[in-house]
Amino acid sequence: MTRTHQMFSAESRRMGVKHRNEAYFRAPKWEHGYRADIYLPQYRTLIEVDGPSHLGRVARDRTRDRRFHEDLGISTIRIRHAECD
Repeated sequence: MTRTHQMFSAESRRMGVKHRNEAYFRAPKWEHGYRADIYLPQYRTLIEVDGPSHLGRVARDRTRDRRFHEDLGISTIRIRHAECD
């Protein structure tokens, strides 16, 4: 978990927003599951903090976000790591 992810989680917790860190999801038709940075179950929304490991993975991340939305009804919000520092 990156420092930005930790800070976002701590602030969410302080504000009383229930969430799960490193939540694992798998739909029946997926070959494998996915781990999401932060899941807000009340809002059926994922928060992804895109750090350096996401460089060059834009198409892959879009596919993942589409699968979450179409197969599980979960939306994704992406925050670039640099926007938080």
